[in-house]
Amino acid sequence: MTDAVSARNACAADAVVTLEGATKSFGANQVLKGISLEVCEGDVLAIIGPSGGGKSTLLRCLTMLETLDGGSLSYGDVRVCADDGGGRAIYGGKDVIREAKTRFGLVFQDFNLFPHYTVLKNVTDPLVSVHKVAKAEAEERGRELLRKMGLSGKEDMVPCELSGGQQQRVAIARALAMNPQVLYFDEPTSALDPELTREVLRVIRELAEERMTMVIVTHEMAFARDVADKLIFMDGGQVVERGRAADVINAPKHERTRAFLSGYAS
Repeated sequence: MTDAVSARNACAADAVVTLEGATKSFGANQVLKGISLEVCEGDVLAIIGPSGGGKSTLLRCLTMLETLDGGSLSYGDVRVCADDGGGRAIYGGKDVIREAKTRFGLVFQDFNLFPHYTVLKNVTDPLVSVHKVAKAEAEERGRELLRKMGLSGKEDMVPCELSGGQQQRVAIARALAMNPQVLYFDEPTSALDPELTREVLRVIRELAEERMTMVIVTHEMAFARDVADKLIFMDGGQVVERGRAADVINAPKHERTRAFLSGYAS
């Protein structure tokens, strides 16, 4: 484990993200069953578990792509929704949701780039069209982020001219352009081959060294062990085990966690 990871402080009093008692069903299928978590500044939280265990639904609820049925969600001082006491989540108004959405960035597993936009426009368009940042200022920030992602010289290309790993790095640059307090990743390497996976994991590792707050749904166990401070193992819509990432992966306490991790090489 790196010095940067081991040096991170325990969760501060004011969390960047607080989720309590989250429930979500699709018809008769309850996908989230009372999930709670807290993410504080500088945390890297890995979420692991089998397919169908609720990981992606959890991330979609945290990023408001889906609404919770019950529970509460806050981004710092912004209360996105609160439980009404009867098990129903009541969401804030449009201004609350708009403010909450400025607090996070999301990197999808399938990139979600605009195919007809250049690389630079993919990064800068949300700044210009949504946040009304001047075009010159947005492009300056975009070029700097692309340089950081190792993509200098690719600004005028379109996504189909890039490898999958390069496209994912563009997506990371786009999310970072918004200066989010927390960055979410939904299995960011699942669509990539091993060589391209290494490219993207290197970038995420560098962000962790810079103490970027991140929540990463991943199937890369060695990466989660070495880069995350905290880890949650989900199965059946519940948190089965949580703790320090290295502790959970190297010495899981729950039998279900041990069975899941036995399928992965160390």
